[in-house]
Amino acid sequence: MPIRQHRPPSDEFVEDFLENVVPSAIPNDQFIDWHSLNDDIEKYEKQIEAITSLEDVAKEEFVEGVADALMAADETREWIDFYFELVGERGNKYSSLEGVWKFYPIQRAIDAGDREKALDLAGVLQDVGLQYIVDKGNVRDHYRGMLVGMESHARKNRQGLCFENQVGERVAEATTQLQENGYDVEYDDEYTTAYNDDTGQEKTVDFAIFEDGELAVAVEANCYKVQGSKPSEIRRSYNHVAQRMRADGVIFIWITDGQGWESMENVLAESYNDIVDVYNLYQADHHLTDDLVAEFNGS
Repeated sequence: MPIRQHRPPSDEFVEDFLENVVPSAIPNDQFIDWHSLNDDIEKYEKQIEAITSLEDVAKEEFVEGVADALMAADETREWIDFYFELVGERGNKYSSLEGVWKFYPIQRAIDAGDREKALDLAGVLQDVGLQYIVDKGNVRDHYRGMLVGMESHARKNRQGLCFENQVGERVAEATTQLQENGYDVEYDDEYTTAYNDDTGQEKTVDFAIFEDGELAVAVEANCYKVQGSKPSEIRRSYNHVAQRMRADGVIFIWITDGQGWESMENVLAESYNDIVDVYNLYQADHHLTDDLVAEFNGS
């Protein structure tokens, strides 16, 4: 059975949820991961020094110098990745109108002593504009700027991690309160449990609370900064999970938030009607611990 003690009608739940929604889970001081960014710069210090030494040389000398560095490299792929990151490209290959350059086979060829492959790749990098970057600016500052620009991709993952941290704090608080009420409970994250049936299927949940060593509460955490089909897909999936968890005697809770919900009132209402134990961070702060304590107390 659901644990929510405060169960308003779905329209009131949606109104309360949206009035207190957080726009994003990322705090201002984590918008850019400066620590990792500076670690990346330090990681490529040798490459930065090498490419800087080719400032204001002729085109042919630049290509030769890049090829020499590739041939002498202990970790060839690191050098290839760095050169292409300087021109704003990440991945396992570079493609253009002129062709496709797959980094792994090029790396293997260079490691085997194929200087022509190194010269070819160096020529491509010169054509793309690597020499222009070296001649016209500070390579280290340019690379820092490229990493900041690439943060928009990393931020998608950081959104989820930051939200999980927020939810983890609430789960820890609820666990502590249960312990103070005399229950032998503890919590963990990223826990995988098998369903108590003959399907052999398993489910990994973001957080789990155990009582006397047995799974008692499963918590999933999702934050949506933009609207789309994902919340609706997750709602259907979690409705199924919630039913199976409850059949096994496990409480299932979904904590979700983000401005992506603001135009998805119908999906939010369906989530509440189906799963019931749905909270945003504000609602979790005001109800989650009390709901869990009441459930454990048999209220």
